[in-house]
Amino acid sequence: MTTTEARNLPALLQSLHAEGFSGTVRVSGSPGGTIHLRDGLIGAVETPGAPTATSVLLTPGRISDEAWLAACAAERDTDRLAGYLVAAGLLGAAELEIVCTAAVFDAAFAMAIGPPGGWTLSDPEPTLLAGSGVEPRRLTEETTRRIMRLSGPWGAPGELARVRPTPVPDAGLRRGISDRHRSVLSAVNGRRTARDMAFTLGRGLYAIMLDLTRLEAQELIRWEAVAASEGRPSTAPRALPGRGDGDVLTSADTPAASAAKAAPLPRRTPGGASWPGNGQTRENPPGQGPAEERDTFPAGTNGGHGGL
Repeated sequence: MTTTEARNLPALLQSLHAEGFSGTVRVSGSPGGTIHLRDGLIGAVETPGAPTATSVLLTPGRISDEAWLAACAAERDTDRLAGYLVAAGLLGAAELEIVCTAAVFDAAFAMAIGPPGGWTLSDPEPTLLAGSGVEPRRLTEETTRRIMRLSGPWGAPGELARVRPTPVPDAGLRRGISDRHRSVLSAVNGRRTARDMAFTLGRGLYAIMLDLTRLEAQELIRWEAVAASEGRPSTAPRALPGRGDGDVLTSADTPAASAAKAAPLPRRTPGGASWPGNGQTRENPPGQGPAEERDTFPAGTNGGHGGL
């Protein structure tokens, strides 16, 4: 199968993996994004819908802005920046790999819960890469699992992503709330969506959405669905130059509305860039995830990193 015959985005990525493709896949839609491949493996995914690995490192201060800018000046080849960060002692190799890989899975999830679009291929673009890369099939299975995990009585993940929860009075005074959940609760103000909170806290979108469902189940927050026509501005912080994060709030639509709102397919693409699990295809059944998950790193991998 050639890339021009791919019926959806997972099929395209699988084909590019078989070809050992190194380059960029630009995906349209809302939020859309950019997928970076090296030798067929996915090294990074960037989307306005979720923080990048750079944002996860900088926002909570894991790496200071000054140290980051100095590193970028010293190593201008962004593909090699990860190695420089480790060599300079700014963070460990294992931690950096976990952060970068977790950002790949989180961005893929953020893209999958929005309306599907098409894709175009281009040459490689420099970016901060996960060293080992992610196989497309593994990414598809994990994305499907996350979508199914967050499909519940509150609606589809795309609908949950549009909610602006409000805190229950005196919720922050309750005992027994974990530090992680308390930090999310502190970001709930009735104006922020899950995407806004992810950028505010420097954590993964999926982890934030999962924590919001738990806070709602504990009756610490409440929410109402947001009308699709509502145009309230985002409260997410704008990205610093060079971080690679978008600053435009994009709301994910329901699966039923996705087909009607899909953008026209760009040249070279015969099919939509839909992911299994978002109402478009159901070819890969979701994996069995643990009842309680540790943030955004997929189950079954070595290591974990709370707070992403």
